[in-house]
Amino acid sequence: MRISEQWLREWVKVDADIEAIAEQLTMAGLEVDAIDPAAPDLTGVVIGKVLSCDNHPDADKLRVCQVEIGGERQQIVCGAPNVATGVRAPVATVGACLPNGMKIKAAKLRGVASNGMLCSAAELGLNSDTGGLWLLPSDAPVGQALADYLNTNDTVLEIDLTPNRGDCLSMRGVAREVAVAFGAELTATPAPVPTEGGASATDITIQASDLCAAYAGRRVDGVDPAATAPVWMRERLRRAGIRSINLAVDIGNYVMLDIGQPMHAFDADKLVGGIRVRRARAGEPITTLDGQEVELLADTLVIADDRGPVAIAGMIGGQRTAVDENTRNILFEAACFTPAAVAGQGRRYKIHTDSLHRFERGVDPALHAIALDRASVLLAQIGGGVCGPAKIVEGQPVWPGSRDIELRGEQLGRLLGQSISADFIANALVGLGASCERTADQTWRVVPPSWRYDLAIEADLVEEVARVYGYDRLTTEAAGVALPAARVGHALLEATAPGEVLRQRGYHEAITYSFVEPELHAELTGGASALALDNPISDQMIVMRRTLWAGLLGAWAHNSRRQQPRVRLYEQGLRFWPDGDAENGMAQVDTIAGLIAGTARPQHWSEPGREVDFFDIRGDVEALFARSARVPVLRVEAHPALHPGRSARIYVDERPVGWIGQLAPGFARRYKGQALPYLFEIDRSALDATDVVRYVAPSDQPRVARDLALVVPEEVVVGDLVEAVNELDDELIQSVDVFDIFRGQDLETGFKSVALSLIFQDKTSTLNDETVDQIIINVTDVLRARFGARLRGE
Repeated sequence: MRISEQWLREWVKVDADIEAIAEQLTMAGLEVDAIDPAAPDLTGVVIGKVLSCDNHPDADKLRVCQVEIGGERQQIVCGAPNVATGVRAPVATVGACLPNGMKIKAAKLRGVASNGMLCSAAELGLNSDTGGLWLLPSDAPVGQALADYLNTNDTVLEIDLTPNRGDCLSMRGVAREVAVAFGAELTATPAPVPTEGGASATDITIQASDLCAAYAGRRVDGVDPAATAPVWMRERLRRAGIRSINLAVDIGNYVMLDIGQPMHAFDADKLVGGIRVRRARAGEPITTLDGQEVELLADTLVIADDRGPVAIAGMIGGQRTAVDENTRNILFEAACFTPAAVAGQGRRYKIHTDSLHRFERGVDPALHAIALDRASVLLAQIGGGVCGPAKIVEGQPVWPGSRDIELRGEQLGRLLGQSISADFIANALVGLGASCERTADQTWRVVPPSWRYDLAIEADLVEEVARVYGYDRLTTEAAGVALPAARVGHALLEATAPGEVLRQRGYHEAITYSFVEPELHAELTGGASALALDNPISDQMIVMRRTLWAGLLGAWAHNSRRQQPRVRLYEQGLRFWPDGDAENGMAQVDTIAGLIAGTARPQHWSEPGREVDFFDIRGDVEALFARSARVPVLRVEAHPALHPGRSARIYVDERPVGWIGQLAPGFARRYKGQALPYLFEIDRSALDATDVVRYVAPSDQPRVARDLALVVPEEVVVGDLVEAVNELDDELIQSVDVFDIFRGQDLETGFKSVALSLIFQDKTSTLNDETVDQIIINVTDVLRARFGARLRGE
């Protein structure tokens, strides 16, 4: 929000300089980002009048002008297309220095002397219009310094407002904050009463009363189409960052900036029938003022006449009823649309306007009548129109019930850490526009003002008192907190365990965007549907990710292309899955994912280097589960992004919780010249400990090792053999490992030999051969029954 100091001081009279005002606003939560002059240095630029305009003897596009600049005449050669006899425009005299650094000198252009320069507004640094000279009104005083004519002795504050402070999107709103900060009096809102006559009141009906609290309209007939906004108004708009368009639109924007009420102007002669505030019919078309063809959705609030929509409510008008250079009869609109009526509409239709910005944050429901009168009077005074009667229709109120909030002094003191006097509390709230009734010694019943949508609970009022009191005046001290003894549980142990485990294994944490490139995402998910963003920040970040691999692959590729020999990355974040039962139809799954590529170990002279393989990343995954009481089981399943022979799905308690494997060979085309990495992705909830990990003393009894060489059909998965042995749940079996797999001429076709190493140990006694032999028999019986296994040599 850009605030003119001159304009601000018309609303509130304070003796402080602009730096002090900026400091107080910042301390009150309205952060001032910049303090800039209202215009560049215009020394040497005066108002000139073109007395004659002749063709250049040696250049078709140049004109030789005789220009009066106050008691003297100068010859100036000009190439602007709109230069003509009688026009008044800024003249940079010889010796002047323009904002772009150009110094004006007496010169000859194609052999003709030129003593000065007729200027456009862009050349003076006042706007971006480069279409020709800046033509000033016919009553602009010739010879007067342009800076004095524009009254540029002004300063502009650039204020960064938080989304809850829509009430400060106007001079009136910011002035109110200044008045409270300095204890000054706020000037009353101008409320001129128009002289009514002319056309009758426009027929207005609110059909969507839940979305429109009020709608006010008035015709102003007989406006001079050639009338333009006065220089002082256009200058105020420019300093606020809004360009001048035409008289009606400029007046609407001026009123919006002054008191905070957005307005719209229709060409009354283009309207067909009365005004209807209603929901759009699905598929209804409208061409907006910026030329965009929009197909409306059924929940969009529109302003319509008998032919159809003429504006998207609170957002933008339509071309069919736009005010143009021939408009003589105007219908002014001032309404109060609820934030719910416009929420999300700008993103949906990819339209953002100053009106929408204000309605999204909440517009004062008490302003529409005042704003309508103000704009009507200005239009009649400047454009010569005649005001008709106003028509004001009410819908459902913005706040249907009571807004009373109880404020307790004790609670305020507890939250702020110090007590504040009762008189200060009451005066601060009244200064902010609230009504404040004391119901007890340290208790008040507070009704927030109509312009404050963000005050709803007691804590909001406490914050307001703190703002006015001054955050810098609040004492700072460490508060004592009594903490009860906490029971040691899995939440405490596992709060940061996954990331810590991976960091200890050489991983680095990556943080990537939740929205990713759609083509890569489709390859990783097999073309599964993903939520597309309405307003992506770039063409490469369009869909919400269903896998964290999209971001990790980008980080790996970036490092790999820069000759990083060893990359180990992990990320903890959310995946977004379409789910009809989830809030907004989108489930958010907390996930941890990792990627390894390059050499398995840092380069060292003592051992030869090797590339990472499936078993490296499997070890990392098993380490993640080590602190929980769960054992991951890997089963061969197909995934569109993973190598069919080097990947598996991760199960815990028969529930699929993730994937592991090497990136599929098809991605070699995307990542040319790079060895494809290995990845894993696991639901974060699967890593939560089901029980507290407790210390168990190791056995001091001797261990017994036995090896089994089993012949099994080729299709038997080795991991299933190990799992079957573990499922015997024999407490004497300490471990089962595979140490050899053999295929050769000694075995019949379609079979392989798998060698298992089993370790046995008792906690209290030495095992004898009979006990171990019986366990071996049990193991072989199970494997023979389930997999058709036999001992090699049988």
